[in-house]
Amino acid sequence: MSQLQQNLSQALALSQRIFDLAQDAAWAEMEQADRQRITLLESVFSDAEFQQKSDDYRPQLRKIADLNEQALVLCADAKGKLNQQGRSLKVGRKALSAYKRNSLD
Repeated sequence: MSQLQQNLSQALALSQRIFDLAQDAAWAEMEQADRQRITLLESVFSDAEFQQKSDDYRPQLRKIADLNEQALVLCADAKGKLNQQGRSLKVGRKALSAYKRNSLD
């Protein structure tokens, strides 16, 4: 297996790991895995063999892109839930402040 194929296989495995970590909301680990994947993908895209025969690697790249999209959907969903929780806490804080103001009078 060539270095290009190894890097592409590792990038694919990391993409699967990133998706799995997104499902588990393991954001710090996901960020670390993404940094590793970026390094691998940079080496893939700069490889002369890849540049000459990029169509040969399209299926693996498509799978990496699909996994990335799925992970991004999970991240966006988690962000939305976190924003909603933040809004709920803000409303709760306002209610508590109002209660304190009115109960001390």
